[in-house]
Amino acid sequence: MQPWAYIVMLGGFALAYALFLPSRARNKDSGADKQSLKEVEAALELYMADVERENRELLELLDSIKTQSQSSQAAIQEQLSELNGRLDAMQHRTSQLETRMAANENGLLQLALSGGKETNAEQSEAQAGAIDEPAADVKAKPVSTIKLRYPQLFELHNEGKSIDAIAKRTGMQSGEIQLILQLAKQEESA
Repeated sequence: MQPWAYIVMLGGFALAYALFLPSRARNKDSGADKQSLKEVEAALELYMADVERENRELLELLDSIKTQSQSSQAAIQEQLSELNGRLDAMQHRTSQLETRMAANENGLLQLALSGGKETNAEQSEAQAGAIDEPAADVKAKPVSTIKLRYPQLFELHNEGKSIDAIAKRTGMQSGEIQLILQLAKQEESA
């Protein structure tokens, strides 16, 4: 054979080998790509499974917090209603005590005005009756009237005692006594 035939044959083999080599490398690369793709898919599936597990745990935690919050809110509402009941009872009791105090002050004022003509037995009986009477029977008069607050002062004034004598007897200042007498006059005129 001639040398140019050898060269043509050698060129044909080189050309065939060059065409065959990339397809073989491509097959190897596509196998590696498939393998890496499977690894990525497996990693993503693991990640998604972890995310779903964490989401379930979060939902369970939120559900337990919600349940706990509702139970504590119900307990707080129960305590609040109990405290409201106690407050109402205390207000009722306070109003009863105020009316009893007014009745006692009324009885003491009447006793002071009558000049002690009743016997001690009658006084204690009247006081006991005033304390034991139900609150509905007693009409509450304003407790803040000046004459009810200072019965001794007005008794001495009605007897004609001077302001200095009243001050010595009651232990109050003479200016305070004058002020109380003036306020009583204003209250009576009003």
